This record gives sequence, structure tokens and C-alpha cells, in this order.
Amino acid sequence: MMRWLFILLISLLGAAFVYIVINNDTPDNLGLIDGQLMACPESPNCVSSQSDVTDEAHFIKAISYKMSRPKMQLALEKYLLSTANYRIIKSELGYLHTEVKSDLIGFVDDVEFYLPKDDKVIHIRSASRVGYSDFDVNRNRVRQITAALVK
Repeated sequence: MMRWLFILLISLLGAAFVYIVINNDTPDNLGLIDGQLMACPESPNCVSSQSDVTDEAHFIKAISYKMSRPKMQLALEKYLLSTANYRIIKSELGYLHTEVKSDLIGFVDDVEFYLPKDDKVIHIRSASRVGYSDFDVNRNRVRQITAALVK
């Protein structure tokens, strides 16, 4: 009996690993379209400052700043690169796409930042690629970034 439970457990772990590997590709639809980051899916594993304020599952406040946009983006990139597991995928003035890989299982989340030219805010979208719930990992990530940048 124990042997069959062990085999079942190993099979389930193997299937979960295969699922994660297959679904961990970078989404094709990331980036800016008319000054907007991609909308969050219905699942609660994404937060965005561009979601509707009444959407409690997805809305998070944008990050306000006072320095110049280039200096703010450099400070943001410097902070992210000093933090474990961030990898910059695309960086151009006003837009930044990063990936964050979890330590234990290797889940990859996409974190995008948009610094509009005429606004002193950073719009942010943090979303999991795999799964339904993220247990507030993305929301807490944005809170950490906000706390680090708004000292």
C-alpha cells in the first residue's frame, strides 16, 4: 500500500513539474498598447495599478515619485537587479519588463513597469504565469518595491 502511495505521489509531482515547464513561457501579449499594460485575467494571481479602482482583487496603487523619469527608472532597475531572482527582459525609457523566478518550484512571474512621460507615477503590473491563486505574492511584491522606492 505504501509503495503505491509513493508511486502516486511521485507521479503527481512529475505531472506538476511538466505542467509548470510547459506553461512557463513568456506571454506574447505583454507590453504597452496606447499607454496601457495588459489587463489582469479574472484569476486572482495578478495585480495592476491600471485595473479599475473598484476591482479589489486586482487593483493596486501606482507608485508616485519626484525625481526625473530617467533617474527613477535607473533607481528602479538598480533596486530590482540588487534583489534576488529578478531578470530584466526589456528596458526602454518609460517601460520595463522583468521576470521573477521563485526559489522552490521555479514559478515565473512577469512584472511590468510603465513610467508615463507626463506623469510622476510608475504604473505596475505583476502577474503569475501559472496557476489560479498566488496567495498575494504579486501584491506583496509590489508593496516591497513601493516601500524600497518611496523612502
